[in-house]
Amino acid sequence: MKKLRKYSFVLLILFIILLQFVKPDTGNPPEDKDKFITEHIKIPYNVYLKLEAACFDCHSNRTKWPWYSKISPVVYLIDHDVKEGRRELNFSEWGNYDRKKMIKKLDEIEKEVGEGEMPPGIYKPLHPEAKLTDSDRKIISDWAKTSKENLSK
Repeated sequence: MKKLRKYSFVLLILFIILLQFVKPDTGNPPEDKDKFITEHIKIPYNVYLKLEAACFDCHSNRTKWPWYSKISPVVYLIDHDVKEGRRELNFSEWGNYDRKKMIKKLDEIEKEVGEGEMPPGIYKPLHPEAKLTDSDRKIISDWAKTSKENLSK
């Protein structure tokens, strides 16, 4: 039984070492600046800075990949989260959205940021710059609401 545990442990270590050599591509896709949200909706600079700090890593093609995203198996989890975030909302692809989808996304930003659902709790400990105060959440939520109303006219 001890030998089985020892071999299992050695195999696990070898597997983790091998994982370091096989990783997903964590590069950022090319970005068409004409499609970026700032080309379609006015964003006050203070709001832009908050979005950049709290949202862009998962919701744009401007992800700043942290040092720990180079380590397997963590890289797989982060890569999955970023791909999922971009699929749900991508500020770099905003120009591809029609008016109805833009309004829907702004409504989601207003609600999810306003209610503290975004950024997710698991993201904040290693990204203190992404922690939004109540005031920050209100500023982003109010901007999203106003932008949504302007698009609805």
